[in-house]
Amino acid sequence: MVPLEWAVRSAGHEVRVASAPSLTAAVTASGLPMVEVGSAVSLGGSARNRDLTAWHDHDRWPARWPVEPGLLDDSRKRLLEALGQRQFAMAGSMLDDLLAFARHWRPDLVVHDAVSYAGPVVAAALGVPNVSHLWGSPGLQKLEMKGFGDEPQDGYAALFDRVGADVRTRPAAWIDPCPPSMGFGPLPDVRQERYVPYNGPGTMPSWLLDPPQRPRVCVTWGATTAELLGSAMTDLLRQAVEAVAGLPVEVVLATTADQRDLLGELPPSVRTAVSLPLHLLLPGCAAVVHHGGAGTTLTAAGAGVPQVTVTRRPEPTLNAERQAATGAGIHLTYGELAREADPVAAIRERVAAVLAGASYRDAARKLAAEIAEQPAPAEVVAELEKLA
Repeated sequence: MVPLEWAVRSAGHEVRVASAPSLTAAVTASGLPMVEVGSAVSLGGSARNRDLTAWHDHDRWPARWPVEPGLLDDSRKRLLEALGQRQFAMAGSMLDDLLAFARHWRPDLVVHDAVSYAGPVVAAALGVPNVSHLWGSPGLQKLEMKGFGDEPQDGYAALFDRVGADVRTRPAAWIDPCPPSMGFGPLPDVRQERYVPYNGPGTMPSWLLDPPQRPRVCVTWGATTAELLGSAMTDLLRQAVEAVAGLPVEVVLATTADQRDLLGELPPSVRTAVSLPLHLLLPGCAAVVHHGGAGTTLTAAGAGVPQVTVTRRPEPTLNAERQAATGAGIHLTYGELAREADPVAAIRERVAAVLAGASYRDAARKLAAEIAEQPAPAEVVAELEKLA
């Protein structure tokens, strides 16, 4: 959401970013003004909730489940509802502070993350429009609806009851940064937006100014994944690093300081880049190996880089499946990899195939060109002005 927020400010409008105190450092590092609401939330603690365990250990869901929820069995529908209930609890912890601030500041428009449900509740209480900003995964995120259908979950409706407002089941618009070829087709009230990467602040190291002597391959596993899974994430990341290190390439591990500490000793040929924004690194890479997070997937797609993804949750699996379907990558699930006799060799084989195949490079360039043709955030501001 950061590039759109920058664009709104650059157009002369006022912006406030309201969220839990745990995000204060991330928000202020982006140069945007922060309003702390509610209390800090532990993603890791909620991820290990008994009802949500299956979110992290699965094979593929039906390919079109976001737009055809009838394909889901009852257990998967229950899992989605449990995820929604987690989000309702997070929204509830923010709601009183957010409403108090909003009544004081009187925004003309509330733009919120697709599953940050305090946003539509406060917008309804104030009688102003709300816009749902998707995060790059294909399809609409509708955890607030029972079984991704048309009836709101009780916990979602209860948030509106708490502020005396009518339940909103549709925003005034959605903003979608997912490129059309990875999506499920056009939908009403969805505004396309070019994905402009924001990977946090950072310094460009001098070694990036020199052309690589061998194909450069980035391995990265996402900060949110580490927070959700903790040390359970490190085995898979270590396998990916070992796999790429066995190829005649330059290996760059893009990671955080916490992840690097968890990994311990690595092959001596691996260059570690701590807190290096991916949009600085990826344009010089021949391939990237990662976990399928939307930010990594679309940053790589925008840079025209072929991708090898190993995913562990349904949402990253959806990203990876749709990206691979464009021809610009190869995707494995965690379950598929675990059944391989030699997981390291299996990852290495896929990376070697992507590096050797001209078709992957051509498809990746085509996907990057498609992203470049989408409306820039500055153009989307005009749509927000009309809604406000």
